[in-house]
Amino acid sequence: MMSIVKNHSTVICLISILVIILVIVIYFAFINNRTTVYCNSKEKLEVLVGADFSDVEITDIQYKNSKNSIFDVYTQIFIFLKETGEWEQKEFYADCEGWYDTNPESILSSQIAELKGIGIEINSIIKHGVKFTQIRVGPSIVSCGIYWYQIDESYDGATNIVLRAGIPRKVSIDVDRLR
Repeated sequence: MMSIVKNHSTVICLISILVIILVIVIYFAFINNRTTVYCNSKEKLEVLVGADFSDVEITDIQYKNSKNSIFDVYTQIFIFLKETGEWEQKEFYADCEGWYDTNPESILSSQIAELKGIGIEINSIIKHGVKFTQIRVGPSIVSCGIYWYQIDESYDGATNIVLRAGIPRKVSIDVDRLR
């Protein structure tokens, strides 16, 4: 009889420990997805999108936080750049695994709508590509495509490159500090 009580207590103890571990894991997963990434320097922006902005003028930054569900929070970021010199030779653009295109018709319709939403017309895009990278978002590392678009001067006369990144977390960018 004593052995049944002892086994019963052991099973209850193990189940309790497993439930506690499960609750802790779910709690941290929930907190991790809700953590805001703060970006208040060029260095932090470089790390966030995997690009080098040391010899580049950032002409503007626009971003929008969105929510798919209670767990899915993401941020769409557009970074407007004035690249000079032989910018296409930079590792970020050259290392696109051979993927870039001069045909704006190959841009996804959802991206065309996003670009139009920020004032860029499809006929102003000269070349576009994507750089796949892994970025640190909070305590985790995620794979992400950073899309780039070379545009003509019809947008604002200064910007010639637009980067588009979808970050799977809420991001807060101090735009005034980064320009």
